[in-house]
Amino acid sequence: MRTGYARPKEGQDRPRWRAKLRHRYDRVRPPLSDPHDQLNAWIDERGWEKLGTAELEALDLTAYLRKTAHIDLAPTERLRRLAIALEYQLTLSEQPRGWLALERIYTAGRALDPDDAEIEVSRAVTAELCASCVDDRPEVRRRMIFAGRTAAERAVQLRPNDAGAQVALGMLHYSFQYGSIESALACFEAAAVLDPSSGWARLYRAHCLHDLGRWSEAAQAYFEVDPSFFVGPNAWRYDLLREQRAWCLLQAGERDQALAEFLGIMQRYELQPGLARYQRLKELTAAAEGPLQTDLSDRLAQLRRKIDADESEDQ
Repeated sequence: MRTGYARPKEGQDRPRWRAKLRHRYDRVRPPLSDPHDQLNAWIDERGWEKLGTAELEALDLTAYLRKTAHIDLAPTERLRRLAIALEYQLTLSEQPRGWLALERIYTAGRALDPDDAEIEVSRAVTAELCASCVDDRPEVRRRMIFAGRTAAERAVQLRPNDAGAQVALGMLHYSFQYGSIESALACFEAAAVLDPSSGWARLYRAHCLHDLGRWSEAAQAYFEVDPSFFVGPNAWRYDLLREQRAWCLLQAGERDQALAEFLGIMQRYELQPGLARYQRLKELTAAAEGPLQTDLSDRLAQLRRKIDADESEDQ
């Protein structure tokens, strides 16, 4: 498992980079006069989320485009939005059927406009999401990842200055064993240059440097991630970042600075044990069992007891 591991918790942690890249922004609705909102409302009214996979596979895309022609969006954008709207239920359905149903929609959009980069970015993001749901079938996953990378590479070719396309490609390289950390790093670095405000690009650039053992660079990269990026559902990631940054500092020989960072993390968890319940505490444990044993081991053991007690109270 690579450094940017997902947090194990009830339900599936869906990284918000997917939503942001495709301008969905966690379903925040724009004014009703906006054509995107009109289309979302039209799709919601159909009740398609209640349909089974077979019915969604058989949707008449030509009829869909005809019936939504009054909405001021290009046909390719209407198809892309349809795929995003159906993504949740088709991701949870039997694979690769769900993914292929979404691919059918994206293929129809590409046929209408082969130069639409947005279609390719969304196609790549969908492939990454579906691939994360098929841990037990490596060949199916490999097929999805290959299709996603092909789409992301096409998006980069069409729009080389698009940070979102670089992030999509980087995630497909980073998140799976078939990818290359070095290739992912190149994508995230390119995205960070194109869009310095891209929190995902900066965070995963740091993860790549961490995984490559470039300790001083990784620690600095973690410092360069804007803390304001970690809000709402992403808040837990900042605690993880601090732990990973402390480990990189320790490996880089900055013992005092690393210890101060680890102690700060432990103090936060001691005050709010629930925050640590779903964290793996991987780097903190490694430091407490290794170079910082004298300073951290007893305190970490006490923290684990607090976490267990907090969990028992909730049960």
